[in-house]
Amino acid sequence: MDASAKPAHEILVDAPPGEPTMTLTRMFDAPRDLVWDCFTKAEHVARWWGPHKYKITVEEFDCRPGGKWRISHSDAEKTVTFFGEYLDIEKPSRIVRTFRFAQFPPIEDSFEFHAEGPKKTRLVCKQRFPHVQARDWMANTGVKEGGQQSFERLDALLAELG
Repeated sequence: MDASAKPAHEILVDAPPGEPTMTLTRMFDAPRDLVWDCFTKAEHVARWWGPHKYKITVEEFDCRPGGKWRISHSDAEKTVTFFGEYLDIEKPSRIVRTFRFAQFPPIEDSFEFHAEGPKKTRLVCKQRFPHVQARDWMANTGVKEGGQQSFERLDALLAELG
């Protein structure tokens, strides 16, 4: 993406002071069922997950309650592996899972998929951290920029699949 170009939809991040939560909201120009498929099928996740500079490897992806997931980001300098377990799935509206990496404490992620007409979907990702310090650390790692880049990749995939 051209550095001077503004993305079609910005990711909105809300991290209320004193609360161990963070909410990310983003609109997509695609039907809810298609956005859902891109979150729940390994072959799609492998094409949009992570910032632009990383090669993505889906190592494990069992999208059902109790199923495990494991995804790595790699560049010339390092590999970071993210992993967790699916806790609850309500097709096509909600996914709840754990999210972990390295020595960072587990986070609970919930993804809500809201149809905003036949060709728009609002995604709301709610993250619950074990404490405010963990949330603040995560908020300062570039989560907004990384999330925006992931979702730009998802926009391209949705356009291709739609």
